[in-house]
Amino acid sequence: MKRVISLVLAMLLMVSAMAGCSGGSESASSTGGSAASGEPREDITIAIYQDIKTLDPHNSGMTIDKVVYQNVFDCLLNQYEGEYEKVLVDDYTMSEDGTEYTFYLKQGIKFHNGEELKASDVVFSMERAKTSTNLASYTSCIDTVTATDDYTVVFKLSKPYVPFLMSVAGFVPIMNEKATNETDNVNYNPVGTGPYKFVEYATGQYVKLTRFDEWHGGTAPIKDVTFTVLADTNSSLMAVESGDVDMTYSIPSIAVSSVEENPELQIQLIPTIGSCYIAYNIEKAPFDDVNFRLALACATNREEIIDVALDGMAESTDVLWTDSWAGDSDIYKPVTYDVAKAQEYLAKSDYNGETITYVAGSDEYKKIGVVLQEQYKAIGVNMEVEQLETNTWVSDMMNGNYDITFTGMSFDMDVDLWKNALHSSAIGGYNFSRLNNAEVDAAFDNGTSILDEAERAENYAVIEKVLYEEAIVIPVYFKVSPCVYNANLQVNRTYPLGFAKVADLEWIA
Repeated sequence: MKRVISLVLAMLLMVSAMAGCSGGSESASSTGGSAASGEPREDITIAIYQDIKTLDPHNSGMTIDKVVYQNVFDCLLNQYEGEYEKVLVDDYTMSEDGTEYTFYLKQGIKFHNGEELKASDVVFSMERAKTSTNLASYTSCIDTVTATDDYTVVFKLSKPYVPFLMSVAGFVPIMNEKATNETDNVNYNPVGTGPYKFVEYATGQYVKLTRFDEWHGGTAPIKDVTFTVLADTNSSLMAVESGDVDMTYSIPSIAVSSVEENPELQIQLIPTIGSCYIAYNIEKAPFDDVNFRLALACATNREEIIDVALDGMAESTDVLWTDSWAGDSDIYKPVTYDVAKAQEYLAKSDYNGETITYVAGSDEYKKIGVVLQEQYKAIGVNMEVEQLETNTWVSDMMNGNYDITFTGMSFDMDVDLWKNALHSSAIGGYNFSRLNNAEVDAAFDNGTSILDEAERAENYAVIEKVLYEEAIVIPVYFKVSPCVYNANLQVNRTYPLGFAKVADLEWIA
């Protein structure tokens, strides 16, 4: 099933893409700092929309944490536009049956503490990731990981794992064994092989990094980086307009057109893999009633949500993943917006008019809740809307301490990776709906080792059937990330999470 993009958004994307390749406006002045005449700046301030939770890359499930730590750590590979780039390795091989991978490390790569990257660091990182709540589902396929010499690592899998390169080699950051074991606080003392090394963290305020001049990838164009926390979208917009920050990924959606008209700024609207949906605790009445869930699904007007709450800045979808994802079957269709049908389902349910509580973890999600409140009221469902502090909200979702909410997940483009939000083993983690279905679990467990694409998609169709016919969640849109930045800044790459790496940014002299 294809993702639907409005004509207006498509036009904005075309304009912003051309702007992103232009290298900036000659008439725009540098803001947020100065440099000698004819020399590019070497510092940058980037606004992030919430405080980080941790810089331990193995124990974070938050996108905003990755926006920071992806500049500090490297993975064995980097996936970009469907291709795998060799980052820490000269080469790698896979056995014919898909159960053994061998990686040959580049020699001379330095960690930020001066130690050389060795195969033992890779083994340490993978073994550590196997015990991580956030990475265990990716690394559970690994039977053994062994350093056969200082620069060779052999992974033996318990069975073929189709997304291995994507979800292990290209996803698990490599940490320095010595630094990790000796630090008193691994959460805020990261040591990697990336282009930037950690300088300072101030809770709720900022994270500072500086260029690692011995980075194996060369010399990053920008030296000093500050990620500053600006939770309010209006404040973030004013900061980038005034030059107090040089880049932000968070502005009021209604401000897109005004930003485009500002010669001192550029904007890219980045389509992302962030799949956003309505979730509810299906263990809890009335959400344990399939007819009640179907009533809500039929009463959900996606276009109105996007237009009213997001000012049109999203890609409407009625599925969690599309045919761009490996393993998608596109067989089962969700129910569509139909108020009359919603009322029929509600009449068949056990709902008796009780008030349900929608909890939001951000201003944007609260706006969505207010729209949903009116949509559900139209079919006779009473819903109140509350907003929680972000970390409290996440904790409540994980513990099942809620009725209904709105959330988003960004998993790389293979259906298997959605097990982190839908497999029963993820209850207590990111399986907010608390789905516990033996057929779904079996499909996830079996699908990873099916090499034939058509057979694999047929296997995962079982999951889509349960999701959509039982309305386990209600998909609404794919997130579009607004990247707004100083016109003298050049953005050479962005990624499907909706962000850029600092090494891919440079000032125009």
